[in-house]
Amino acid sequence: MDISPWIPCGLSMASVFLCLMLLAIGPDPRKSPDSSFSANPPQSIQEENISLLDQDPKTSPKSELVNGVFAALSDRNTMLLVPVFLVNIFRYAMLSLLIQYASVRFGLKISTGATFYTETALINIILFLFLVPRSTAYIRLAYNVRPETIDLVLVRTSVALLALGCVFIFAAGFGSRVSALSLVSYWISNDAKATLYAAIVVLESLGHAVGDPAIQLIFAGCLGLPPFWRAMPFFVAAGFYALATLSSSFVKLDQGMEHQEEPLLGND
Repeated sequence: MDISPWIPCGLSMASVFLCLMLLAIGPDPRKSPDSSFSANPPQSIQEENISLLDQDPKTSPKSELVNGVFAALSDRNTMLLVPVFLVNIFRYAMLSLLIQYASVRFGLKISTGATFYTETALINIILFLFLVPRSTAYIRLAYNVRPETIDLVLVRTSVALLALGCVFIFAAGFGSRVSALSLVSYWISNDAKATLYAAIVVLESLGHAVGDPAIQLIFAGCLGLPPFWRAMPFFVAAGFYALATLSSSFVKLDQGMEHQEEPLLGND
């Protein structure tokens, strides 16, 4: 960035095209001998398809999917996790704002402040490649703890760390979204998971549309104030994360546990 902003922009676009090339040359799962998209499906699947055609329209897979989504949205635990997904939009907005704040408050160059992203990535790699999987497996085997209980603890801990991180260490709580998605997956059927995940993405996008400009406007309004008050956006974000932590503390795992399939984790 010190030489030209087009250099990191070009590297980003090159990375995107590289990903597209990797996807293009990747194996097609439909051509795999173990794929469920076989040209000659087993007799049981054929019978199942015939039975689906004879079903009452009121109980069609589409209506079951809609009912599953509405059941998930009416679930108390799922609604208590909605604030967690909403406040998660502040993660990268606050990280971007931190670079601007460090530039204004401490005279740190923007290119140097960009290393905050590297720090965040390294912390997440350590957490989710080594620490979280190993500690989760040990706790499940040693203490016979249910996986959804571990996910709930991770959600509460991550959001609490984000609240504290707005004042101290921010990157430690970036895993809250992954844990929240894993936790929600225990309360909904497999048929409704994809639709609910899409709804969560839409909800987060709406949050970005409102939250990102709001944080920037708060920071812009604080630039004319004494140095201490220039950190006001971080105090505001810490308050929102504290509310999300409070909301997740009311989640009770005794409810909505009739669907306990293995969770499908989304990308963070």
